[in-house]
Amino acid sequence: MKKVNLFSSISHYRLDNQPHIQVLLQGHPTGRHLKGRQLVDQYASGQRYVLITSDDNPFDEVLHIYLLDLELHILDEMDLAQPYTSGIYRAQHHYGKRLEFTFFPEGLWCLEVREQPKSKPLNYDHYPVRRPIKLWGQQYLHLHQEHVQVA
Repeated sequence: MKKVNLFSSISHYRLDNQPHIQVLLQGHPTGRHLKGRQLVDQYASGQRYVLITSDDNPFDEVLHIYLLDLELHILDEMDLAQPYTSGIYRAQHHYGKRLEFTFFPEGLWCLEVREQPKSKPLNYDHYPVRRPIKLWGQQYLHLHQEHVQVA
């Protein structure tokens, strides 16, 4: 993954009263709307982009992670959230098709981008990762917590 600075956002609310952002590409509206109140990070991974947004509420935070193609269509999306748990996103390392970051007070998270999607019934993933329910989800993104060895 390569860190980029191509995107910016404008925050707004929809009729469901949930925060959303309008994605801008080099200052120009794209017509793409994502969940969240602010764009917190962005990366290029081959011919795709990883965009990370947050609701900007450190006391009950959620990260929204998106994988977009070159035409800015959503290929995959997921949320990382635990109820009543504070979270502050901090990128640690990015290399290859991998991004390591901290979010909750404990642990290091690793996001990997697959070349080919993995099919999952109902688009299921393990808590605290949530995905939109689909009959067969095509998951390009894989998120897991790294276990730190204590000596």
